Amino acid sequence: MQRHLLAAVAAILTLAAVSPALADDDHSKSGGASVANRAVATGTGQLTVFMPITLAQTQGLDFGAITSRASGTVAIAQATGARTVAGGVGALAVNPGAVGAFAVSGQLNAAINVVVGANITGFTGGLTGTTVAANLPTVLTGNTATFNVGGSLTVPANTPAGAYTGSYTVAVNYP
Repeated sequence: MQRHLLAAVAAILTLAAVSPALADDDHSKSGGASVANRAVATGTGQLTVFMPITLAQTQGLDFGAITSRASGTVAIAQATGARTVAGGVGALAVNPGAVGAFAVSGQLNAAINVVVGANITGFTGGLTGTTVAANLPTVLTGNTATFNVGGSLTVPANTPAGAYTGSYTVAVNYP
């Protein structure tokens, strides 16, 4: 029963699609608009497909090597990569640290939005960190862009020797 109903509906739709003038003939007989008063236009559709955005960290944000007797901070300048220390933190020349660096690729000369998470999380031992990201790209030059991320890390007094790691998020999208 359901198959017969579907076949009947398909036949009616096919007749209506193939013969749109039949409906107009009925209107002209009953005083409606005639075919001569009818206008037909063709609409168009459009789609633009952009290259997918890729984002890769090319260098990790590195606060370098330090000593800690009293609480203090260590910071890496986003623009220059220079490291500064304050409070009870001492800087060691063996590792001066480095900015975090990222590379973006995507659609040729396209506008982009870059968002860097404000907090560096996951450190153990009471370390807390924040990021610094300014002058972020808003347009791909060609199909690429690069940018740096700096940050600041608060180090508690007498932090035990060891390697500490944390993470932060970076997102890029087309507006």
